[in-house]
Amino acid sequence: MSIWHSLIHPLTHSFRRRRGQFILRHFPNIRTARICDLGGSVHFWEKLELDVPLEHITIYNISSEETQSVSAASQSAIKINIYDGHHIPVPNQTFDLLVCNSVLEHVPPDHRAALAAEMQRVSKAIFCQTPARSFPIEPHFLMPFVHWLPRWLGFQLIKISPWRLLSRPSATTIHEYWWGTQLLSQRELVALFPRDRVTPERVLGLTKSYYVVRQHP
Repeated sequence: MSIWHSLIHPLTHSFRRRRGQFILRHFPNIRTARICDLGGSVHFWEKLELDVPLEHITIYNISSEETQSVSAASQSAIKINIYDGHHIPVPNQTFDLLVCNSVLEHVPPDHRAALAAEMQRVSKAIFCQTPARSFPIEPHFLMPFVHWLPRWLGFQLIKISPWRLLSRPSATTIHEYWWGTQLLSQRELVALFPRDRVTPERVLGLTKSYYVVRQHP
C-alpha cells in the first residue's frame, strides 16, 4: 500500500461509515436487495460496515484495478463484471438498488446523462453520491480551490498536491486523472436526476458531496 493510500483510507473511513448509515436509513431492505454497484469496488463495501450479504452485490466497472479488496473472502463473494462503461448488460429493472459512489465526476460531461438514464433503467431504486464542486477542497488531490481555477492552471498546481507527492504517479497518470476528473454542481446533478431528491452531505456546515436518492415506490 502506498503512503497516499495509508493516509487517505483512514480519512475516508468515517465518511464511508456515515454514508453506510444513510443508505441503511433510506433503504431499510438493503439486506435482501439485489444490488448493482456501478463503478465501485469491494473495499467500498468493507468500509460501509453494513451487514449486507456480499453475494447479493454485483460490481460493474471499466477496470479490474479499481475493484480490488484487502480481503480475499470479500473479493470472492462479490460478483465483479468488467463492462464498456455505457451499457450495463442486464434487462430493465434487474436490480432492487443501484449504488454509484464517487463515479459521476470521472465521467465525461457529455456522457453523464446517458449514464444516469442507464442507472434508472436497470434498477428500481438508486443511491448516487458525487463530491460537490462548491466544497473548497478538491477531494481527489486534497488541495484547496484547485478545481475552481482555470483547468490548465489547476493541472499545473496538482503537480505539488499531496496526492502527487505521496502516491508518486507517472506523468501519464497525472494527466489522465486530472483531465478525467470534473466535479459537479448541484444544478448539474439535479438536471441529471430531475425526479429524484438531492441531499447534501455536510462537513463543518459546508456541502462536501451530494446524495441522489430514488426510493422504490
